[in-house]
Amino acid sequence: MPDNELPGFLIIGLIFVVADGQVLYRGARRYLTGPDAREGSGSVAWMVVTVFHLAAIGMLALLAVVAPEWSGSAAAFVGRLGVFLLLMAVAHVLTLSVLGHRRQDHVVETRLRQREDDHVDSLREPTVTPVPGQEGRNPQVSPDLGDRGPYRA
Repeated sequence: MPDNELPGFLIIGLIFVVADGQVLYRGARRYLTGPDAREGSGSVAWMVVTVFHLAAIGMLALLAVVAPEWSGSAAAFVGRLGVFLLLMAVAHVLTLSVLGHRRQDHVVETRLRQREDDHVDSLREPTVTPVPGQEGRNPQVSPDLGDRGPYRA
């Protein structure tokens, strides 16, 4: 790439990387927080987006210096920019995949915690509604009518 195209390519590429990183960060923060507004989702989003920034800027730097036969014309400049955008789209999809797995882990964890809480609560409640005068978890069954069993012959 001629020296006069290099700064333009790097500036345009950095603008795309920063803009896409901000879109990912803001969306990831909301996506990971979810309806329960859990703590710590901002830091996870920031770490994932930081890896995206590093990978995308690395791809930009590599595309700026490799393949010297892609230089000298506007078509080559646009082609190099197109390859960068395609690679950045792949990085974007991979980042969304990581965020999706993180969100799924949180959903499963929340449901398991709720199931455990429901199970503990069910152990505290009586199995049946006690007959008046009988307290406890397993009250006695009320007697038959006239103390005769319903199945006597």
